[in-house]
Amino acid sequence: MRGLNFAAAGLLAVTATTTTAAALEIKTAPADQLYAAEANARRGYFDLMMQTIIIHNDAASPVTITGVQLDALGAEGRILSKTEPVEDVVATTEEYAGMAAGGLGVFLAAQVLNEGGPQAILGEDAQISASAELAPGAYALSAGQYLAMDFRPDALQITVSYLNEDGRPQTARRQLEVIQRDSVITYRAPLRGKWRVSGLPILHSHHRFIPSNEFALDLFKTGPNGELDQGGKRDATDDYGYAEPVMAMADGEVAFIIDGQTQDPDALSRRDGETVAEARQRITQYQMQRFAKDFRAAATGNLVILRHRQGDVVEYSSYGHLKEDSIAVRVGDRVRQGDVIGAVGNTGDSTLTHLHVQLNTMSDPFFSPSLPLEFENAEPRYVGDEPGLFMTFTE
Repeated sequence: MRGLNFAAAGLLAVTATTTTAAALEIKTAPADQLYAAEANARRGYFDLMMQTIIIHNDAASPVTITGVQLDALGAEGRILSKTEPVEDVVATTEEYAGMAAGGLGVFLAAQVLNEGGPQAILGEDAQISASAELAPGAYALSAGQYLAMDFRPDALQITVSYLNEDGRPQTARRQLEVIQRDSVITYRAPLRGKWRVSGLPILHSHHRFIPSNEFALDLFKTGPNGELDQGGKRDATDDYGYAEPVMAMADGEVAFIIDGQTQDPDALSRRDGETVAEARQRITQYQMQRFAKDFRAAATGNLVILRHRQGDVVEYSSYGHLKEDSIAVRVGDRVRQGDVIGAVGNTGDSTLTHLHVQLNTMSDPFFSPSLPLEFENAEPRYVGDEPGLFMTFTE
């Protein structure tokens, strides 16, 4: 049986060309590739996520943004257009500016897929804007722009409208061409048995709105009758799937490891006497403190990253939330597909035992583009309209 592509069949990559007016430049994250998924094969729907648009004034005089338009372009003149009001651009920019001011600039860096943040892309003098007016060197952000269409897109065109210093209307434009992605590396599921695949690349997924793990998957073990664990436990050791072996999805080399992470279940659980709102607020504050201290460890817990090479193609797979004291490899080790590298756990940003897996273009899974992931040995047990699939991963 042919493997199941979890980003759906016919994933499309997008490469970029840019045309801009003299005053304004448009940059995107990912910078040179974007993927559209076949959202509904029966009805011929595709969708795509434009993760981040950086609008930068690199002229010597101020400009004022008036709007952003995205056009998905297909064959035979098909067009789907979406307009973002300037108020939304300002609100998004203010949100990320607030995070940076509060010590969480790492979220802004992750949104633009560069650990050095926008300054590493635009120049050290670049400053985030407090309004639609961009002073020389200032920039604004548009993020998480989702489009769904009943045709296959050939290109995505981004147009930013603005007023120059004299009040004259101007536009800047960037167009992204759609091409077919076809990886030569074959991946097999890192687990065996029956699991629920969640966090799929659909609109409901929390992964879809994060540039570095847009196509990541969460794998939850099911019980003997197909049931799932309930969250909120203080002891994860009896969770379905806990301590089950995690295997390399393809031949490769260990590129990076985070180890020694443990979980504080009391901090992540609702306490006696707490309302749901109070628990959510406390847990969120606790997680933000962890992110500010060590973003990578707080997000993934114990982690293994493998480098895979086939000819000129290099891709990186990540395995997160691994069990304490379970990592069985060291940086530099060579592994074969199916070798055990660790065990399923509940460390990091996790409240229920599961395995988080993803593919990226570069070795740092927090600041590099996400790649669609296909398992050649995945057999669906049930496929419906639920935001997840129950799968059997075969030997």
